[in-house]
Amino acid sequence: METRSPLTLYRAVHDGGTVEHRPKEKKLTPKQEKFAQAVASGTSLKEAAVLAGYSHKNASRAGAFLANNEPLVQRRIQELQNRGAARATLTLVNHLENLEKLRDQAMQNNAFGAAVTAEVSRGKAAGLYIDRKELTVNKTSDMTKLQIIERIKELHEQSGGILPTTPYTVEGEVVEEPVPEQQESINK
Repeated sequence: METRSPLTLYRAVHDGGTVEHRPKEKKLTPKQEKFAQAVASGTSLKEAAVLAGYSHKNASRAGAFLANNEPLVQRRIQELQNRGAARATLTLVNHLENLEKLRDQAMQNNAFGAAVTAEVSRGKAAGLYIDRKELTVNKTSDMTKLQIIERIKELHEQSGGILPTTPYTVEGEVVEEPVPEQQESINK
């Protein structure tokens, strides 16, 4: 027979004779909470287990077990990830709304340049534009041999003659253009 506390019996009598037994609500242990927070922030299962206080030796096993076999831990990880995702979404939505307000205010003030800038910024924030930049410093693959030779001559002149001049071949022809100043510095 089940033993009941006096308070339980009192409630049973005053609530129509029924006693509701509620199972104790299970809670995460402090280690499990630390583990869930670490996993939700993007840490690997093994590293999260170590950060939560599980031994290095069994961290892989503990992390996999907690993430795959503990419903409370799984729910907590999901809850934390959803919260983070909601925060990020709200931030983007707020940002887009603020830019829209700025655009509208600029339009009302006939500041069309500012309005266009705000609208382009909204598009960039929403991912509608791809900002591609290509650096083409001394990209010889797009240059002809003659352009490369001319560029080397420019660099030679700019460097004050530090680069030596040597004969070179352009499409089968040997070209020799020693500059007198350079020839003197080479001969010395």
